[in-house]
Amino acid sequence: MDDYLVGPSTIPVGMREFYDCVQHNQLSDVKSHGLRFTWNQKPKNGVEVLKKIDRVMSNTQFLDLFPDAYVLFHPYRVSDHSPCILHLSPFKHTRPKPFKFTNFLVNKEGFIPCVAREWAKVIPGVTMFSIVKKLLALKSPLRRLLFIQGNLHNRVKEARLKLDDIQKAIDVNPTDIALRETESRCIQEFNSLSYDEECFLKQKAKAEWLAAGDSNTKFFHNCVKMRNASNKIHSIQDVHGNWFQGNDVFGALVSHYSAFLGTQDQVVKLVNDDLFSNVLDSNVASSMIRQVTREEVKSAIFSIGENKAPGPDGYTSAFFKTLGR
Repeated sequence: MDDYLVGPSTIPVGMREFYDCVQHNQLSDVKSHGLRFTWNQKPKNGVEVLKKIDRVMSNTQFLDLFPDAYVLFHPYRVSDHSPCILHLSPFKHTRPKPFKFTNFLVNKEGFIPCVAREWAKVIPGVTMFSIVKKLLALKSPLRRLLFIQGNLHNRVKEARLKLDDIQKAIDVNPTDIALRETESRCIQEFNSLSYDEECFLKQKAKAEWLAAGDSNTKFFHNCVKMRNASNKIHSIQDVHGNWFQGNDVFGALVSHYSAFLGTQDQVVKLVNDDLFSNVLDSNVASSMIRQVTREEVKSAIFSIGENKAPGPDGYTSAFFKTLGR
């Protein structure tokens, strides 16, 4: 309903078949920039009607081929429709990807020894400084541990094909004990790899309502593709009306917030005891500034969902939960 400036609160009858078609074919809007409303009706008197009628839609296969595709809607000028341009491969990011901890690593054998080696190092300074430095130094070993796991998707496919071949051989020779033992080991390996893949995709998909282990990797894949497509900013307009695309977007954002947030200046303390008529009791006020206990910190950390967005350092709550148990 947000595609209408004014209009009904339900889907019009004429659009229901189109809506069903979109749902059936699993289509979604390609990430768009520019004008929000793409169609207009200019009456002689009264309020102009604006709607988002023109759109570019795609399926997940299109996003596989063109992950950086986006649409730019231009002003309609004297027409009633906005012209749009579909950009398939606008630019390539040259910046390295920031560190993001992968939750399934907490179940790997090398995780605890990896953390223990870094935590055993002595770093002089206050406690918080030491922790920050250790977390920073831990990123490289964790990246290596993730690299050792290999491509999870390819490993799952290889394990599935290997299991198929063994079960075909068992069908030919059902009494072979060695094949049965090999099948048992392959099933354990396949289940372990499948669970790691589902945990990995679930974390990226942010699908909190679906638990890992539901064997729904296709759904997770589609969620990841849609999130990546919708979260990218390919084009942006500043307050002066100038458009920036590609790598120029980063500079435009920094320039805007540098001017918007202003510069550092002196702060004059406001002293006025009669400013507030209702104040807290002294005991309640003292309780609000008391020292935070370890139990409160642990309770706050353990209340965070494991697949929530990581902090600025890239570590998720699952990392700290595993070490705090």
